[in-house]
Amino acid sequence: MRNNFSAMFVFMVFTTVITFFGCTKDEDAQNGSKRTLTDAVGRVVEIPDDIDNGIVTIGSRGPLRFLSIFNIFDKIIEVDKGDVTDKKNGRAYSYAFGYDSFDSSMHHPDNQLESETVEKIGAKNPSLIIVEDPTYKSFQKNCEILAKKFPLIVLPPQSLVEMWDNEYSLASWYCQAVNSIGSAIGQEDRAKNFLAEVNGIIQDIRTLIKASETKVYVAGLTWRGSNELNTTFPTYLPLDLIDGANAHGGDEKTRVEMDPEDVTLLDIDYFVIDPTSVDKLSTPNSQLILKWLYLRNSDNDSSNNIKIFATLPMIWDSANYDCILAGAYYLAHILYGTLTKEEAEQKIEEVFTTYYGENGKKVLPRMKEFFTQKSESHGADLVPLNQLEVFYKNGEYSLRRI
Repeated sequence: MRNNFSAMFVFMVFTTVITFFGCTKDEDAQNGSKRTLTDAVGRVVEIPDDIDNGIVTIGSRGPLRFLSIFNIFDKIIEVDKGDVTDKKNGRAYSYAFGYDSFDSSMHHPDNQLESETVEKIGAKNPSLIIVEDPTYKSFQKNCEILAKKFPLIVLPPQSLVEMWDNEYSLASWYCQAVNSIGSAIGQEDRAKNFLAEVNGIIQDIRTLIKASETKVYVAGLTWRGSNELNTTFPTYLPLDLIDGANAHGGDEKTRVEMDPEDVTLLDIDYFVIDPTSVDKLSTPNSQLILKWLYLRNSDNDSSNNIKIFATLPMIWDSANYDCILAGAYYLAHILYGTLTKEEAEQKIEEVFTTYYGENGKKVLPRMKEFFTQKSESHGADLVPLNQLEVFYKNGEYSLRRI
């Protein structure tokens, strides 16, 4: 049985603090002393002796995504509702592990910590609670109520535009998130090795770059809902990682919604589509752009053609960092030819196994199956890692694999 947490938090003495700076940490506490860590908001938290009573995550953008790196599915006892009931889309961890098998007793409202949820979590007597920064700040009082009885750590907010620093090493906030969880659950070595492996993947991707003037337009990313083809991301991390030229050319950090005619005026060589927004292909704006692509690619002069590709989904409940790396491998294949398609898919599988171990091998085939079914329900054939063409049927333009 676990110690009474109320007594523990009243009488505990913080003797040594593990503080995270980038991807490193101070030495562990001396023998016999309680081990602690400093979380993303500067709180000193005593590390639990074990996680036998399970882990609760609060916040849909980060906690479960990062916790899944440590392959402790059987220790997770409650998550946000969306991690159970939402369509998987780009959340690679949800293909690797069966979070959708959790019943209603194992989830709470997304990004919320109302009094009812506090009571529900408290009754489970969890070993550890992991909260993302925005949810903590919105419900700080209730978080601290739980923190009086249970170890509760806050992770830094996720970024859609910053995964690495100027030297192409993982950003400090990313490292802090991984290291914090690793220390809290007694898997410091896994955290250290994982960060080293991901840094190795980033460096491997950087070796695939060649000089190219090819302009890439990125469409359809899902952010604050799925988006039409006239919506683009000037800062698109998979393209940035391989020094690709973004056809938009702007310096905005996230979504830009353009007039469809303005899209047709851009200098575009490759049109890359995120499959999560396949439900928006039939909208008027998307239809105008698809018609333009159809006519452009029907021109006998092949120099006017625009190649169309379906990439991996980058965003669903914030950024999918594994898919960012996987997408960069695919872009290196189509832009530079430094990998064959088969080699790119092998590299992509290695990304997912780096994140989720053997369960990572399930991700790509299950993701392709998911998007096959999703796109078919919208009259399209928009499956990741394929070249596409526009076709016209029953008065509507759509996309299918070549």
